[in-house]
Amino acid sequence: MTGEDQQKAIFKDEATQKTLNAPLAADGEMEAADRQFLDLVLGLLEKGELDLYKAETLLNKAVYEELDQAAQGKADLEAVNILSALRDIKDLHDAGFTETYQMKNLVSRVRQTKERLEEAGGDLFII
Repeated sequence: MTGEDQQKAIFKDEATQKTLNAPLAADGEMEAADRQFLDLVLGLLEKGELDLYKAETLLNKAVYEELDQAAQGKADLEAVNILSALRDIKDLHDAGFTETYQMKNLVSRVRQTKERLEEAGGDLFII
């Protein structure tokens, strides 16, 4: 059996593939701010107040409507980007991968992005 055939045989093994696809467990717990942010997002999703496929559900309408057209366009784009990351977070959560490096990094990145965007424009997002 050649090296290439051996590699193909490994990927045919379902148990091996499952192990390779599992996110790495994280050392330590998620930071308190990130945990609180994750709980807020999951709560909004559970209540149906946030739809991961509708950017307008992520925006705080009162703040958004006060922005000029260019700022609204930027907010719309950022909302789409944030929703994409939130879908990844939800997928990891639903699959039971809550204490992984991927989850910790995604939650932290989204929270920090949201905070950075709101520094200048106020409380633009409902999360």
